[in-house]
Amino acid sequence: MKVLGIAIAAGALQYGALRSGPTTSLIPGAPERLVKANGLMGTDLVADTYRRIKQDIHGLSPSLVILVATRKNAQWSYRQAADRASLEALVQLACHEEGIRCEEWKTDKIGKLLEVPPKAIDSFELEQLGLTTRPVYWTQGRGDAFAAALAALNESPAQTDR
Repeated sequence: MKVLGIAIAAGALQYGALRSGPTTSLIPGAPERLVKANGLMGTDLVADTYRRIKQDIHGLSPSLVILVATRKNAQWSYRQAADRASLEALVQLACHEEGIRCEEWKTDKIGKLLEVPPKAIDSFELEQLGLTTRPVYWTQGRGDAFAAALAALNESPAQTDR
């Protein structure tokens, strides 16, 4: 099973793509993140971002996409909230059109499944991914994306197959 975890941080999509098997491993060649294109505005920016998200999801063909829910509940500027909501909607639309299940999980659920604090879901043992060093962009949110994907793979088979 392939799972794509996505964390939205600093206006970018941080990807964590994992594959289950005898051992859990990173998907070779998977994109690391998606940053909005410079120089585009308005509908051109939205359309470009959507096409690139859909291309990434199509290329990976995961069984499941997990969006990491924000822990921020107050003091949003309109622009921050609108940017995040737009990215979430574009991911959900791309998943829908590709026929891929997409769920948003709170860090409480991810932390519980990984047995780590909800405020530090990226603190799981890297050895679970067969790694000894953190992948690039880990502290920019990519660690949370990998945590979401790993949590989904760790979830009981009965729940994962629903």
